[in-house]
Amino acid sequence: MWGSVVMAIALVIAGGIAWWLAKGCAVTIVGAAGGVVGGVAALLSLVLLVDPDAAFRMSAIVTAVAGVWLLAWALAGGIKGQRALRASEEADLVRIAAVQPEGRV
Repeated sequence: MWGSVVMAIALVIAGGIAWWLAKGCAVTIVGAAGGVVGGVAALLSLVLLVDPDAAFRMSAIVTAVAGVWLLAWALAGGIKGQRALRASEEADLVRIAAVQPEGRV
């Protein structure tokens, strides 16, 4: 029981941290929101379901799905951010090369 509760709370915390670190990246925010909602849903399934076996199964499934959701969207946001950073660096290099006189690097 406590393992399920701890995993659901850890998922909510991980989603909150991902949201905080997203810095406006919509892709990462989608993943973080899914993680938080999934963690809360896993906790609610433990509280609301009468049958303990069904509650544990439901909590484990919801936690796993929300964790994979958070991981996938956070990785996608990281890849998107890395590509944007590389494009920005390349644009800076092109701009610097255009400003400098020929022969100087």
